[in-house]
Amino acid sequence: MKRFKDILVIAPRDVDMRKPLQAAASLAASNNARVTLFDSLGPLRFGRGAVLPGYKPDDVHQLMEQARRAELEALAAEVPHARVHVDVGTGRGFIEIIRRVQERGHDLVIAPPDQPGGLVGFARASTTMHLLRKCPVPVWVIRPEVPSTGDVLAAVGPFEEGTPTPLDRKIVELGSSLAAQRRGDFHLVHAWSLEGESLLRNGRVKMPASEVDQLVSEARLMAEDGTAKLLAEVGLGTDEVTAHVVEGRPVTAIGQIAGSIDAGVVVMGTLSRTGVSGLIMGNTAESTLGNLRASVMAVKPEDFKTPIESTRSLLSLSTDEM
Repeated sequence: MKRFKDILVIAPRDVDMRKPLQAAASLAASNNARVTLFDSLGPLRFGRGAVLPGYKPDDVHQLMEQARRAELEALAAEVPHARVHVDVGTGRGFIEIIRRVQERGHDLVIAPPDQPGGLVGFARASTTMHLLRKCPVPVWVIRPEVPSTGDVLAAVGPFEEGTPTPLDRKIVELGSSLAAQRRGDFHLVHAWSLEGESLLRNGRVKMPASEVDQLVSEARLMAEDGTAKLLAEVGLGTDEVTAHVVEGRPVTAIGQIAGSIDAGVVVMGTLSRTGVSGLIMGNTAESTLGNLRASVMAVKPEDFKTPIESTRSLLSLSTDEM
């Protein structure tokens, strides 16, 4: 977590911000990081018959922005020993957030889920899901009902021919650091399976059971070896992490392990390992996020490209077309 130096905290109105602010304050104190509180106002829409004596729509919007800025400044005063700045934008929430990340160099986004507390998953959290899919930097979604201390689970894989990817290493490094910050235990889960096992055992052309068993054994060893290699690459000993190498579907394994250890945070990648970078979320991530009760830190590969155009890019494009 030492890597984060410029944290953007999303602060919607009428939301309990204590946990996100605590997390930002802790990181700011340990990293000497800058913190920015941000909220986005929607565009004003007046009916045709609306009459505003003495005011233009822009005047009303400016008053609203000033009022919201004052509220955020009062919220910023609750973050001790940190450099806290306030920013208010206009437009669709997740787009404005991602554009600020692109243009101002924020390296972590912290946000509460935009849905009622206590719900399983994030299916009703539209802005949250857009950020998890499209934001180019890590996004830490902090549920207000989850304790600020406790265990962390990192979900890794699938490995490429048994070899961990740079994204896997990034997930483990962040998860280990986050567990230390939360004074909890660090767990890792890697789900594996033999592709096509049911067809090999029960298809019209069956392999001998002993041969299928041998293939399953080889798949298990590859998963165990890949996990051991990953932990060695990041310098974690067996006394620093509990590794769960589980046969089965990743969605099921992640949910079961997270529930059994009562994980407070799950750190995971949110992109499919194949497909068009920046445009799709992996099926595993989508399904897992729909079933978790924990907070989530979502991580992207270093070469991830967001589909959201920055304002600077749009201005440059407009200038080139003139």
